Amino acid sequence: MKKPMVINFKSEESRTPFAQTWNYFILENYINALNFDTLGQTLLNKEPEIKNIQVEEKNLTDGGTGLGYDSTTSKYRYYNVLNWKTKEIEQLKEEILKNYILYLELLNIPRKSTSIQCWMNILRKGEEIKPHLHSRNSTGYLSGHVCVTTQNTSTCYANPEFPYDLNESFKSKNEMSKITIFPSFVPHFTTKHLENKERITIAFDIVLSDHLNSDRAKSYSYISFDEI
Repeated sequence: MKKPMVINFKSEESRTPFAQTWNYFILENYINALNFDTLGQTLLNKEPEIKNIQVEEKNLTDGGTGLGYDSTTSKYRYYNVLNWKTKEIEQLKEEILKNYILYLELLNIPRKSTSIQCWMNILRKGEEIKPHLHSRNSTGYLSGHVCVTTQNTSTCYANPEFPYDLNESFKSKNEMSKITIFPSFVPHFTTKHLENKERITIAFDIVLSDHLNSDRAKSYSYISFDEI
């Protein structure tokens, strides 16, 4: 069994009072007690339903991923994978929560009430996720993803400086059952998917419930993330 790994990314020591600095951690771990073949088929079966969610075009966004409006990613605000009642989804929710708690414990950060938004990304041959990030505002918290089916792709994490130095990014090989958690301000992207079988991942944002104002709660599909 592979052990969880925490990778620290830290800028060089500042030589002026105004230089940009960062010091953040990425957790990588593996989920063992889950049938990913069944989960992957569930997600594929749900794809037409998700893509058919009716949203005004002005409210559509693919989050900077480059996957376009005709993707499950572009509807990420309007559904939550963790609401689906299957054995594998219930296990998935439990495993994401366990790893979130592990992340906090490893960094000695106190746990507070949280909510989670969870969606799926499906890439087909020739597609890739472009550099993007999930939050750069003052209430940004944590994001992550779980690899469901993948062959010969990687997710890359760049330091939070602009323009992103993609050549200096940390490249993490995508492997079925790998879960990754990282601060929401961290830019990330994927290598190009070149296989015939779909690359399927489940992505999520965790937010502190105190920061989930009524307007945001209405326009997203967050659910409480406080119980296993």
